[in-house]
Amino acid sequence: MAVDSGNAGSVAMAWVGWGLLALLGALGLTVFVLRHPFGLAFGGGIAIAFVALMSVRRDAWLLFVPALAPVVDLAGWSGAIHLTESDALVMSALLVGGVQAMTVPGTVRSVGRRRGRPRPWRFGVVQIGVVALLGISYLVSTQWSSVPAALGDAALWMGYSTPLNGPRLAKGFFWAVLLLPVLAQALRERPQAATRWLVAGLVAGAVLVSLAALWERWAFTGLSDFASDYRTTALFWEMNVGGATLDGWLALTAPVALWWVLGERDSRWLALGMAVLAVLAYASFTTFSRGLYLGLAAGVVVLLLVMLRRGVWRVSGTSLLVWMAYSAVLAGWLAGVFQTGGYRGAGAMLGLGLAVFGAAPVLALASARTLGGAAVLALAGATASIAAMLLVPKGVYLSYGFNALLFGAALFGRWPGGLERRAAGVVAALLGWLAANAVLVSQYWAESGGLLPAVACAAWLLLPLVWMCLRPARCWRPTPHGWVLVSMCLGAITLAVVSLNTYYAATRMESAAVDLEGRFAHWSYSASLPAGQDATWLGVGVGRFAEAYFWQAPEGVLPGSHGLRFDAGSTYLKLGAPRHVLGFGELYRVSQRVSPGLVAPLQLTVRVRAPEADARLAVEVCRKHLLYAAGCTAGGIKVPKGAVWTTQQLLLRPAKLGGAGPWLPRVTVFSIANDSRALLEVDELSLVDASGRELLDNGDFARGADRWFFSSDRHHLPWHAKNLWLHYFVEQGWVGLVAFSLLCVAAVWRLSFGGAAAHPLAPPLLAGLTAFFIVGAFDSLVDAPRLAVLGFLVLFTALGLRAREP
Repeated sequence: MAVDSGNAGSVAMAWVGWGLLALLGALGLTVFVLRHPFGLAFGGGIAIAFVALMSVRRDAWLLFVPALAPVVDLAGWSGAIHLTESDALVMSALLVGGVQAMTVPGTVRSVGRRRGRPRPWRFGVVQIGVVALLGISYLVSTQWSSVPAALGDAALWMGYSTPLNGPRLAKGFFWAVLLLPVLAQALRERPQAATRWLVAGLVAGAVLVSLAALWERWAFTGLSDFASDYRTTALFWEMNVGGATLDGWLALTAPVALWWVLGERDSRWLALGMAVLAVLAYASFTTFSRGLYLGLAAGVVVLLLVMLRRGVWRVSGTSLLVWMAYSAVLAGWLAGVFQTGGYRGAGAMLGLGLAVFGAAPVLALASARTLGGAAVLALAGATASIAAMLLVPKGVYLSYGFNALLFGAALFGRWPGGLERRAAGVVAALLGWLAANAVLVSQYWAESGGLLPAVACAAWLLLPLVWMCLRPARCWRPTPHGWVLVSMCLGAITLAVVSLNTYYAATRMESAAVDLEGRFAHWSYSASLPAGQDATWLGVGVGRFAEAYFWQAPEGVLPGSHGLRFDAGSTYLKLGAPRHVLGFGELYRVSQRVSPGLVAPLQLTVRVRAPEADARLAVEVCRKHLLYAAGCTAGGIKVPKGAVWTTQQLLLRPAKLGGAGPWLPRVTVFSIANDSRALLEVDELSLVDASGRELLDNGDFARGADRWFFSSDRHHLPWHAKNLWLHYFVEQGWVGLVAFSLLCVAAVWRLSFGGAAAHPLAPPLLAGLTAFFIVGAFDSLVDAPRLAVLGFLVLFTALGLRAREP
């Protein structure tokens, strides 16, 4: 097709733009490969694999970037925190997206053919303005001179306290901006396919994050241990000094998964969707994050209200209020069952609830005589269950299971023609027996005091059947989608009950007021940081919060620090002295992950010196994922004051280290920390196990930060403003705060009342942003670049979406 001269310039500019985008992606991947701590072959293999994934088909990046970004980073093993595998994922998307735009026939030329045609996605003056304003704030407040300097200074690549931390955080916004043309083209030219890819990517990312959390719990605490002081971090290494990266990711993506399940009609996909929601619920609960609980609750409410407003379900306001009141009372009785009968009692009641939902249409048409006979049979079954409970070990559980199998067969099985009229009586009898068994399961576990809440809960679950028998025409239909909705409601009630009644979760809830008071004090102090540097308008600088906090914080809260130093051609590690109360959980650790299959005892050799005062080097080898140890062997080395390096040795015996795990790997970490009030300097670390194997790499720090990571297990405030908007004010001043706030308001307005409100994606995106912003009220979030990329992509999508034509 010929292109007129008026469009020729646009086509040429588009071609150049796509070429520059592809070139930028290629150059970034080259740097990533050359700098990868595991070598050229490993880095090159990752780059090739990512490019291949992005090339599977058009717009594949919409699936793979949100899906893989939360799980591909290897910073905890490699020590590379500035240029990570998730960055390579984005750069691969830029490379492939740019090349495809230039090479796929008609893509660039479509620039001239779109005029006058309705667009499902468009960036207008307002959208460009708010993004540009925030971009200017990032450009002005980031110390970009550290980027070229880092090419020759290995010290800049270690930790969060160097000027290179600014570009590290700013890249989250700029990666999203660079992806914006690829996103725009996909949603404009292929809206339906792009929407499917995006939703699949967000849901897949949520699932992979949740599976990582599941592995962590399984390997380190066990899936059912909710009493331990252990909060899940999944594969987000950015939580090495606290933060809510996992919370933010789940907040953005879980509502999308819920929206998908609520809109799905295929029973096969519904079964998968229920499994997805169960895994998401477990991962969300085990964060023990009150902000995430509140955010997801609000997000789900927003999602349901928007879907009700759109007429997805035909539910009257009165019916909705009645069922909400019913659910509230059920939650109260179920809490009583859980407190006395534990998980077994609560699980038995949930099974009864599902049975009531399935049996209602059958019982609604049953005669009084049939129900009376069923009651007699149910009483006989209950008597048999009591006998089994008294005479057979765990007989009540066997009785409940056998009863449930019979009920399922009666409800879903095919009855011979002559017995169909008996089906209602059999189902009613088995349901009554199941109610009795549920009460007995709870009582058996409680041993005493559990009968009253169990009977009340079972009766309350059976109560809707009374209404259905009185008003058969109002009975529900147990469709596959109905089963999903009821399962989700029962699951949500159970999650709320468990959250408020397990030891650790209840402790977290009880301490909310005290913690919020401390958070207010931290917010007040953080807000004063820009004024202390005359930086109210532009902030202290992107990525400079920790540094500003370090220099202005009161003496009692200063964390430790680490960095590289050079002496006569030799590189060594400096461990700055902390100023807060020291304890096992408060140490600032520099770590390296070692082989889980090590053979104790372990022999440590290290060169140390303490130039200012006597010091102590703490040494640990722990079965540990990121923040919480599950077994350690530890020791310490006293270092006398002096400017001369001394070589010290330490024998680490097996102690409480524990095994590597039967088949789920338990990550093992070697750590050192400054356990004193004086500066420590460390070099030439060597850790040899009983088999003679060297466990450490780069122990002399000749390759800078390669393989070395760092963490502060419980002392987190010095690294985070702990509020998303306060974070922007501290680091980017009033300009950044206003720009980010305008971006958020514009996105939410368009999804709620503006041009995107009628788009199919508006409900899940609005719900996800609602949850994200509530979590952001209690944490910074964008100080994790890959979460920032996802957050900005969702915001940009919301800004550009337009309602489809009728």
